[in-house]
Amino acid sequence: MKDVRILRGKLKGNSKERLIVDDGQFTDAWQVVGFEAFPTNGTGPDVQGILSLDEDGLTGGWDAADNRQIAWSFMFIGTNGGSEHSWIDERNLVVRDLWIENFSSDPMNYLIRVVRRNISDDQAILALIQERSQDDI
Repeated sequence: MKDVRILRGKLKGNSKERLIVDDGQFTDAWQVVGFEAFPTNGTGPDVQGILSLDEDGLTGGWDAADNRQIAWSFMFIGTNGGSEHSWIDERNLVVRDLWIENFSSDPMNYLIRVVRRNISDDQAILALIQERSQDDI
């Protein structure tokens, strides 16, 4: 099995998609180490994306207090230049599913880098608990 995967694609405006599907092996996890969101053309509008461990964590906004959201990225291209930035919770482990949301009204490209991690049963249990939001329990 490969230890590094690149997930890339395009989302329609205001949409979400499941990227990694649970393989049933809880000691086989993926860690997100890179996440970039960018417009579909070089003069495009703002784009904003979120990665979440659960579909219910995709709320149409950034919420760092929600354990299900693990990465955030934006890019703005203006007439006088632009800016972009991504934030990734370095403690993330994707044991079950990974979801992405584009909460911009325009299409968004994405590029995500994940690394395989073999974890113990205890680490898997902790990762599964972390996937749950404090409000979800």
